[in-house]
Amino acid sequence: MQQNIRITSHVTIVLTLLTALTAFLLAGFMWLASTKVDDIALTRQKGYVEQGLDEQVKAVQHELESVTTWNDAVLLVSKGAHQWIVDNIGTWMHTYFNHDRTYVFNERDELVFAMRDGQDIAALTFSEDEKPVAALRDNVRAELHKRIAPGDAAPPVIAGIFSEQILAISGRPAVVSARPIVPSTDAVSVDPGKEFIAIAVKFLDAGAVAKIARYARIETLHFTTDPAESTAAIPVIATAGSTLGYMAWQPIRPGLMLIEQIAPAGIAGIVVAMGVVIFLGSGLRKTSIDLSESRLALMRHRDQLEETVTLRTAEIERQREELDRLLAQERHVNALQRQFVTMASHEFRTPLAIIDAAAQRLSRTKATQKPEYVEEKAAQIRSAVLRMVDLMESILSAGRLETGKTTLKPERLSLAELIETCCARQADIRESHTFHRDLSHLPQTILADRATIEQVFTNLLSNAIKYAPKAPDIHIRSWTKNGMSYVSIKDGGIGMDAEDLPKLFQPYYRARSATGIAGTGIGLNIVKQIIDLHGGSISVESALGRGTTFTVALPNKGPLANIIKRAA
Repeated sequence: MQQNIRITSHVTIVLTLLTALTAFLLAGFMWLASTKVDDIALTRQKGYVEQGLDEQVKAVQHELESVTTWNDAVLLVSKGAHQWIVDNIGTWMHTYFNHDRTYVFNERDELVFAMRDGQDIAALTFSEDEKPVAALRDNVRAELHKRIAPGDAAPPVIAGIFSEQILAISGRPAVVSARPIVPSTDAVSVDPGKEFIAIAVKFLDAGAVAKIARYARIETLHFTTDPAESTAAIPVIATAGSTLGYMAWQPIRPGLMLIEQIAPAGIAGIVVAMGVVIFLGSGLRKTSIDLSESRLALMRHRDQLEETVTLRTAEIERQREELDRLLAQERHVNALQRQFVTMASHEFRTPLAIIDAAAQRLSRTKATQKPEYVEEKAAQIRSAVLRMVDLMESILSAGRLETGKTTLKPERLSLAELIETCCARQADIRESHTFHRDLSHLPQTILADRATIEQVFTNLLSNAIKYAPKAPDIHIRSWTKNGMSYVSIKDGGIGMDAEDLPKLFQPYYRARSATGIAGTGIGLNIVKQIIDLHGGSISVESALGRGTTFTVALPNKGPLANIIKRAA
């Protein structure tokens, strides 16, 4: 029995070794052949990338020539037709040729036009490219001077004058090309020495890379200053001879791809051969299988235990994180409540003090005071009472919105008339500010809840007055777009930090710039919830010391219209 097992083991080992040796030799031959194919493919890829890069560099001067050798350009550039230069030189070069920067100099080498990244630079300044741009301008100007230099028997042809360099600008490789603006026919002429010069800058690490990638059909092509060892690369050489970086890509390896495609068939063949070997050693296999099954059963049991422990640990960790989150939320809510109680107490105390003081004065001097004085004190009492009523209404509205007890009653209303009413009410209360209104662009009516929308604009207008004490002008503008009515309210008040804007609509939150100004921090939260119920939106723009602009958007067809539109 032992001898049979031994013989079976020897045969199995020999057959296994022969199968493995054959597979190894076949795999080695295939690997050697694929390596040779991959080397040839890589050489071709480098050739395509180099050719594509060379064409991108040469294209810059030809693209610049298309707008500088032009009768219209000579006539209109010399007249300072700025918009024509923007449309036909700057925008054209950026849009159709992907040039990143364009400069135009007059006959005195003064900068008269600049465009960077498609933007017209009103304040004519250079970026970090002033030195190379000035150098190429001077080269072209020197060639132009040769045409008028005395004794020059063979002056250069003006149409062939240009200067171009490959160099680095702020660490980025770029082609900088300069040409004079000259006529395309004899119908227009330009005096020697009076030529304008145009300069184009095109970076080779942006749009040019995509064009080279399409030409070479290499999707992974990119520019880098430090190519990885696993990538293929060709250097980008400056005109001065230095290396500016590399065009790198993941090499396409057809040999390796072929191996990957035929690998399943090869593996299948090896599996079949090994199956024969296993069949011949069936006696040994049975014992091995029994032993393996026992080992696998033990491993499965161990894995089940580990999985159970991992799941229990993860559940405990999840519960702990949930408890931590709830605890943090509870602490935050408690802090907000304490903050609100403090602010509300202060807000109630101030109008009550005003009412008490005014009432005491009226009581002590009721027999001697003039009607004007009594009317003034009554107005103070009325203002304080209105302040308390507004505060109570804000607190009640916040509670109703938070518990979901607010029900909208949409009706057809004129949003313009509603805003006019709110402005008139604020003007009666505070005569220090002027409302500049442009509500003519609103539709005749929209479908909305009158009471809540009136509360929205009353709050926004009141805030505009309160936080702009030294800026009496408040601008209200309107427009419509895509079935929505937009109203913006802009003041010139104290403004807010950018860090406060994302939190502005949270309950009880107040911007840091509002310190010392009365308020509870719940008004804007109420405004946001009301507008959300209508299916609209509200946004805010502000800068510290430069005022604030709130923009409200409401659907013309009612609260459900925009919600249905978003769901679709």
